[in-house]
Amino acid sequence: MSEFVTTRREGRMQHIVLDRPKALNSLDLPMCRALHSALDAASQDSGVEAVVTTSTSEKAFCAGGDIRALRDAAAAGEHQTNREFFSEEYAMDLAYHTHRVPTVAVIHGVAMGGGLGISINGSHRVVTTKVMMAMPETAIGFVPDVGASHFLPRLCGGGTRGLAVGIYLGTTGVRMNSADALYTGLATHLIDDADRDAFVAAIGSDGLDAALERHGLEHAAAGESAVEQHIDRIEDVFGRGTAQEMVDALESGPQDEWATATLGMLRSHCPTSVVATIELLRAGAAAGDLRECLDNELELGGWITARPDFIEGVRAVVIDKDRDPTWDPADLDDVDVDAIRSALNGG
Repeated sequence: MSEFVTTRREGRMQHIVLDRPKALNSLDLPMCRALHSALDAASQDSGVEAVVTTSTSEKAFCAGGDIRALRDAAAAGEHQTNREFFSEEYAMDLAYHTHRVPTVAVIHGVAMGGGLGISINGSHRVVTTKVMMAMPETAIGFVPDVGASHFLPRLCGGGTRGLAVGIYLGTTGVRMNSADALYTGLATHLIDDADRDAFVAAIGSDGLDAALERHGLEHAAAGESAVEQHIDRIEDVFGRGTAQEMVDALESGPQDEWATATLGMLRSHCPTSVVATIELLRAGAAAGDLRECLDNELELGGWITARPDFIEGVRAVVIDKDRDPTWDPADLDDVDVDAIRSALNGG
């Protein structure tokens, strides 16, 4: 088990609490195992009507996986260690998705990467009015995982629009607020940030439906969504065939704040990760279920974390924080798409 995960039966719910505030609840292997064990225990308890995951940190729900540990293992050539972590993390994410009772995440503050794995794969994603979501993996030489290749292409109703939105969010790592989360479908419900504890207590005493009825807010209370505001351009730009064509479309279109910011993210992020994310999300859009998507992510993730870009990206963003990585290759035109596709297919 893990000292950073506690779980207890509270009335009609099993309450799982993330308690690693100094690391913004970044997930390590013992935490993943503890979460999985808690889910398994709840599945055997016939009195549990919902599993609710919350955080003790005022700053974050969960900032993602323990990237420093993954980098250290990669730098030491211990790639099997990273594969073991991803394999067990993904199994835990799948358990959230397939649980016999509703799995509820009460999401506030920072929720990124692995934090979305333990929330978006569940049935009820309850955001507060103070939330920041992102899948920022391409900035560190990685790809969106934890089921992102399943849930990202299915946002906004799926289809060509959903895939374009997924590619936009996955390649840029753009930050989203509660309005964006609700508009895209990453979130299902909204509550006031000050009502978190009361909402959770109500689930235990009165049940999930009654708690949502009492504390749920109209989605309009979240304000305006930037994703919704730019949805037509997102669909146009990120529905194109290649990353280069997406960049070209941004460069030839209106040069406003949105285009400038989007171009800046695409140009600064790892070229191999950007192209790999597009390939991964397209495979995910065609996949039959979450398990197939997680299998794809395990194969591609193992390949990409063994590349120098991952070690360099984590150094630049997380360790030295100079935000000045040296990518290899440094240009989208030089990315080996065939190698990405081979890795994605387990080759």
